Amino acid sequence: MERALGALRDFTRRDILLRFYADRKPRSVEQVSREAGVHRSVAFEHLERLVSLGYLESERRRGFPGKPAKIYRLTAGPVQISHPMRRYDVLAEALAKEFQRLGDGGAKAIWQAGRALGLTMARPDARSVAAALEPVIEMGGEYEVGSAGAIDCGNCLFAEVCRRAPVICSFHAGLLEGLLERTPAAGAVEALGHRDPDGCAYRVRRRERAEAAAEKSVGAPMS
Repeated sequence: MERALGALRDFTRRDILLRFYADRKPRSVEQVSREAGVHRSVAFEHLERLVSLGYLESERRRGFPGKPAKIYRLTAGPVQISHPMRRYDVLAEALAKEFQRLGDGGAKAIWQAGRALGLTMARPDARSVAAALEPVIEMGGEYEVGSAGAIDCGNCLFAEVCRRAPVICSFHAGLLEGLLERTPAAGAVEALGHRDPDGCAYRVRRRERAEAAAEKSVGAPMS
């Protein structure tokens, strides 16, 4: 709690940190100074404070004339404050690891739980993948819809747990499948794994394509 308050107490420092959370790109002192509208020395002081608090990390960028520039990037998970502290992450990790221990049956059960949640959150008027994902975007997730059913998640809502218990990716896939259920893009959602630092990727196999592939497989001559 003190760590989070140390990062958020100062308005300028809070503004700088939230900019890192907004797009997660690395920044130099000069860039932060320009974006926040403060002097370079002020920006540097806040950046170093955020490094000491564990929200940012820094490295030297070489390949430029003179002294190598310092680059800062986001390294911490979401800022959460509760009093007294609630350790939902410990609970989620313990439950996820038990599902993982159960093998395929556990993965299926946790996928079904995610899908059930997605169905309750789904918007009946959503006609596209982007519109269907709005409920999880409002929760803080970052999603980019690509071609051929690709969905890239830049900020996974479950990153802190799924890194330690990958079965959570099945829950996330089920959640996305439930959200898409009532849209023209409905189909089976496949988890493709982690994308650093806090992202993951998925692919939607639309039902007509999946069914066509199954029919082709059934009708193929035996070799």
